[in-house]
Amino acid sequence: MGEAAPVVGPKESTWEKAAVNVQVLDDPHVKKREQDQLRFLHRVPKAALASILSSWLYFGYSFKCLLDAQAAGLSGTPLTAAWLSYALQLGTAIPVGTPHLLALSAMGKAKRQPLLRLEGHVTPSVDIFITYCGEEMDVLLDTVRATAAIDYPHDSFRIIVLDDSVSGEVEREIGKLRAQHKRMYYSTRGVKPKTHTKAANLNHGLKYVSGLPGGSSDLVAVLDVDMIPSPHWLRALVPHLLLDPKVALANPPQRQYNIPDGDPLGQVMDLLFDVMEPFKNATNSAWCCGTGFVARRDALDGIRGIPEESISEDILTSFFLKAAGWEIVYVYEDLQWGLAPSTITAYLKQAKRMCAGIVSTAAALRNPQAQTMTREEKYGSVFPAFAMALSVYINMAAMVLLPLLLLSGAPLVACSSGAQLRAISTLFLVKFLAISSYNFLATEAADFHLSILGLSMAWIIPYHFITLVRFALSIITGGGVPLFTPSGLTVGDGSTKTVASRIKVALWDHGFIIHVTIIASLLGGIAASFRAALQPGNTQSIWAELFSRAGWPPIFLICFEYFPSCCTPLSYSINPPKAMARSALMDRDPQTLLAYPNQQAKDPAPSVSERIQTRKTTSGKRDDVNLPPFPSLSYTYYTKLPML
Repeated sequence: MGEAAPVVGPKESTWEKAAVNVQVLDDPHVKKREQDQLRFLHRVPKAALASILSSWLYFGYSFKCLLDAQAAGLSGTPLTAAWLSYALQLGTAIPVGTPHLLALSAMGKAKRQPLLRLEGHVTPSVDIFITYCGEEMDVLLDTVRATAAIDYPHDSFRIIVLDDSVSGEVEREIGKLRAQHKRMYYSTRGVKPKTHTKAANLNHGLKYVSGLPGGSSDLVAVLDVDMIPSPHWLRALVPHLLLDPKVALANPPQRQYNIPDGDPLGQVMDLLFDVMEPFKNATNSAWCCGTGFVARRDALDGIRGIPEESISEDILTSFFLKAAGWEIVYVYEDLQWGLAPSTITAYLKQAKRMCAGIVSTAAALRNPQAQTMTREEKYGSVFPAFAMALSVYINMAAMVLLPLLLLSGAPLVACSSGAQLRAISTLFLVKFLAISSYNFLATEAADFHLSILGLSMAWIIPYHFITLVRFALSIITGGGVPLFTPSGLTVGDGSTKTVASRIKVALWDHGFIIHVTIIASLLGGIAASFRAALQPGNTQSIWAELFSRAGWPPIFLICFEYFPSCCTPLSYSINPPKAMARSALMDRDPQTLLAYPNQQAKDPAPSVSERIQTRKTTSGKRDDVNLPPFPSLSYTYYTKLPML
C-alpha cells in the first residue's frame, strides 16, 4: 500500500467555530438505567476477582496433588489420565476467563456516561453510508426510509447507498426516493466484488462524497443494509464527539428484532454488547462495532480510510484510530435494530466469516499505518486473533480428548490422601460458586443466561476450527487472507423441507455428523467409566469410584455443557423454529411506508434483568450507587455549517 501517510491526530482539526446545544436526558427511566449500569461496573469486577483467585487456588492445589500422587508411586494409565484431565480443565478455563480478566481491568474505573441529545438546528454535517450487496429490496428500502426520516436537520445530512451488487433495480428505487428526499444518492464501484469487501465499498463512498457539491461532510455514519436507525440516532451519538475533541468515533450496540423464541442458536450478542463492551468502554478500549457508528471524517482520512486487510474492518479501524491518538466511545443506548440470520446455513456462514475476520486482524501489522503503533498497540492488535485461535484450538482438543479420557475408564483425579481429595473438592466448590456469582451479576445486565463454564456455544467450535485450518493453509501456501463471497442477507426459516430431508442436509451438508460423533463418544465414554467403576477388584465403594471418574465434578460439568450444546444444531435442524414474516415484526405507516420494529419484536418477553429487578424490589432495599448531578450544558463545536 506504499508508505504510511502522516497521522492526523485529534489536535489537527480545521473546522470553523459554531455554537451547538447538547442536553443531558433527565428522565427517571434513563437515570435508573445509568444507575444499574454503574452498579454493574462496580460489582462485576469484584466477582471476577473472586472467580480468578478461586480458579488459581484450585488449579494450583490440583497441580500439587498430582505431584504428590506421582511421588507416592502413582504411574501408568491412572497418572496419565489424571494429568490429561487437569490439562483439559485448565485449557477450557483459559478462554472462559478472558471476560473475567476484562472485567477485572475495569475495577475502580466505573464512570457515569449520561445519555445525550443534540438540540436545535445548529448541527455538524453528516454523510450516511448504507452498504448494500444483494440483500432483499424491501430490507434496503425500509432502512433507507427510516434513515431519511431521522430527527436531524435535513440540510445537514446526506444518504448515500453504496451498491456492491451493481443493481439497476436498486438505482431505480433510490431514484424514486430521491424525488422526495433530494439529499439521497446512489453509487456503485461498477464491478460486482468476488469477495466480502465492505471496507473497499466504504472507501469508495468516502471518495464519492468528496466530489459532491459542498465536498465531504464533517462526520461519516455507517449503517448495514438491515439496520433500521431510531429517529434520534444521530442526535444521541453526535454529542459524544462534540464534548471531547479526542473522540473520533461513537457507536451503539447492535440489536436484532427477528430472534426466534428461546434463541436456540445463541444469536443474541448480549454478552458482547451488554457485558464486554461496557467494560472496554470503562477502560478506554472500546471498539467500533461495524454498524450504526458515527465518526469524524478527518479522523478516517488521517488513517487513510477504512483498512482493507481484514473482513473485520471495524476492529482494524479501531486499532489504527487509537494508534493515531484518537478515542472511541461506546454509547450504551439502543439506537439501531437489524436482522439476524434466520436459517442455520446463513448463521454458520456468518459465524465462520466472523471467526476468519477476527483472526485476520493480525494482518494489521502489514499495514503501513502499523509503523506508527507502539509495541503495546501492536500486541493489542494481535491479541484478538491470538485469543480466538487459542480458544478454538483448546476447545477442539478438549472435545476430542474428553471422550477418550472417559473411554479409558481410569480415575480422572489423583491425590495422595483422602484429605487432599476433600480439600480439592472444596476448592472446586468455591471456584464453582465464585464463577456462578460472576455469571449471575453479569446476567443482570442483559436478557441472557451465562452458562456455568461458558461452553454453551461449543457446538460452533468445529466450524471455527475448520475455518482456522483453512486460514492457516491459505497463508502457508501463499494464498493470502481467505475471504468470503458475499451472498446477501438470508431470510426465511427453511421449514418447508421434510424432516427426512432436513436431517440429511444437517448431517452431511452442514457437517452435523461431527456432533453426532461427539455425542455418541461422550455417551460411550460415560458408559465405559461406569463399567470401570463397577469392577469387582476396585478398592473403594462404587460411589467413590464413580466420583473419581465420570462423576468428578469438573469433568461432569464439562460433559453437562458439551452434550446439550452438541444437540443444539441437530434439534434446530429437525424442528426449526417458525420464523415470523418480517411484516409481522414491523409497525408500518401505510401512507409513507415508514416502518420500525414493533415492541414485541424488540422485546418479546420480560428480560432476565426485569425479573431479577422485580424480585429485588419486593425483597428489600438495594445499595444504590449515588449519582452526581449532571446539568444541561452548551458546548462549542468546530464545523463548517451550513453544508450546501
